[in-house]
Amino acid sequence: MNIIVDVLHGEDLVSQVDVERLAEYVLTQEGCPENTEVSITFVDDEEIQRLNLEYRGIDKPTDVLSFECDGYDDEFDDGDAYEDAGVPDDEPFLLGDIIIATDVANAQTAQFHTTPSEELHVLLVHGLLHLNGWDHVHSDEEAEEMEARERELLAGYGLPGIR
Repeated sequence: MNIIVDVLHGEDLVSQVDVERLAEYVLTQEGCPENTEVSITFVDDEEIQRLNLEYRGIDKPTDVLSFECDGYDDEFDDGDAYEDAGVPDDEPFLLGDIIIATDVANAQTAQFHTTPSEELHVLLVHGLLHLNGWDHVHSDEEAEEMEARERELLAGYGLPGIR
């Protein structure tokens, strides 16, 4: 797997998290092929607000944004195997991009009773699940299922009890 990490803000906070290792664990657990590529970028409030406005029409910072790459058959979003996505084995499977706001993550620690590194772990898993077709916007049931999957993955990684 190719996990591209770019820390534009929050170097001290991000250094507490083994981003590549957690991302690879989640992607493997979600059944992503070995040729999966994903980028993860850590930014400040200003940049996440700009992106949130540009892509979602919401003019305020958010904690995490996920941008799925297009161009492949997204049958896997409905639970089908990634092998059916139509990506040749010798090409990277471009899953998408995740943008995480380290300042927002840090501010959320009081609300969720987490540490800054725990919050980054949660946001990373959350973003990766979005890239794998999970959603929480359309129904309470979807939200509960996604939150349960986040807890399951965090516990499996060795971080039980977060959120």
